[in-house]
Amino acid sequence: MPNSSYSSYAVLLPPSQTFLRTYLVTFARNRILSALRSGISTGSLDLFESGHEYEHIGDKNAAADCGAAVLVVKDPNFWIRVFLSYDLGFSEAYMAGEFQTPDLKAVSNLYIDNLDNLDHRLASPFYRLMRVRDIFAMFFLRHGLSKSVENVAGYNASNDMYRAFLSEEMMYSCPLWAAEEGGVRGDLEGQRRPRDLEAAQARKIEHILTKARLKPGDRLLEIGTGWGALAIAAAKLGCTVDTITISTEQQQGAQQNVESAGVQNRVHIHLLDYRNLPPSFEKAFDACVSSEMLEAVGAKNMRRYLQQIDWALKDDRASVVLTASTYPESSYTPYQGNDFTRKYHWPNSVLPSPSSLVIDFGKYTPRRFCVESIEAMGQHYPRCLREWGRRFEENWSGQLESSMTRRYPELKNPEKMAMFRRKWAYMFSYMDIAYARWWLGVTCWTLKRPVCDPYCI
Repeated sequence: MPNSSYSSYAVLLPPSQTFLRTYLVTFARNRILSALRSGISTGSLDLFESGHEYEHIGDKNAAADCGAAVLVVKDPNFWIRVFLSYDLGFSEAYMAGEFQTPDLKAVSNLYIDNLDNLDHRLASPFYRLMRVRDIFAMFFLRHGLSKSVENVAGYNASNDMYRAFLSEEMMYSCPLWAAEEGGVRGDLEGQRRPRDLEAAQARKIEHILTKARLKPGDRLLEIGTGWGALAIAAAKLGCTVDTITISTEQQQGAQQNVESAGVQNRVHIHLLDYRNLPPSFEKAFDACVSSEMLEAVGAKNMRRYLQQIDWALKDDRASVVLTASTYPESSYTPYQGNDFTRKYHWPNSVLPSPSSLVIDFGKYTPRRFCVESIEAMGQHYPRCLREWGRRFEENWSGQLESSMTRRYPELKNPEKMAMFRRKWAYMFSYMDIAYARWWLGVTCWTLKRPVCDPYCI
């Protein structure tokens, strides 16, 4: 369901200009402006604020109309949020409408270009203390069975809302763009066509099923059903599919899609956690696939997750194909704190690195699998996120708002509805930048049982 708290660690004071509030705003504003003035050495920022003169921060020789990022502070709460909660506070200030910008990506790029200078200046001691707390909670407390439903809560938002921006088959993961769609920059080069995203997602599904070497009569285990697109494609190949999810909304939507595709006799959707696979699944499957689900597993539970896959797969000719968002090796750590996406879209997610998952396979399932390939797909995500963002805006309507308010009455408040909409707009922009700047990647791992390969002889 939509997160309606939108409050950072800051305890924001009433809007009345109390002495304490005035002092906190002034203190926070001075600290942040000092950090920006000393920290921005690449590019520039045009800052506008009611009651204060316009300020051009950064390259003093750059004219205000020559590509500077623009930030308009509308509410002084902005300063308190950013001071106490740094990047999370910035995102919450955007959702609350406390600042505006004509180009959110320009502001994000400016931040990344100056990250080394800004990071230690903007992160307050209070924020660092809270981050340590969050890292501890993320690693030790937030991936048990009791938390699994919370971790998938974002997927229980209205199916109507996801239909507003996803492609027809409703794949909520990275597609694969090809020359037919103009490649990963086709939309930026005037090649955006109505069904390009559908074509790219179909290519991604075909790629995963091909990597799994599925053939008619095989039995497939899918961990993370989504809305059933991959399971339906496998069933049309002649496979029998058992797919598991802990999202009731996705289970219902996937069941409808499976029935519409006429493959209900081949696809069985189970509402259960990967830790609770039934005894009949032992050594029953020819392949296991999972598309951008293992981020919800957490480093602490990776042993159980991988051993469950090993337990469910046959001992001969079995394949595993997993995809996930990943951190680069240079920045990966299993101890990951809270941020905008973890708080508002994918609660408690912990990302592996390309090599960390391979190491975990060797550690927790020794001599059970051989690595066939590790593929980088992250360069395909920015165009997808741009397309999702466009579709979200194009398809936002009064009808969609009515659907959302019937499910979530609190969204009848226009301010909360506006916050909800900005939350998604921020995510599309935030993640676009993250993948485009290789802050994050997407990796596809393919592993096989270590036996004689009939495809090679």
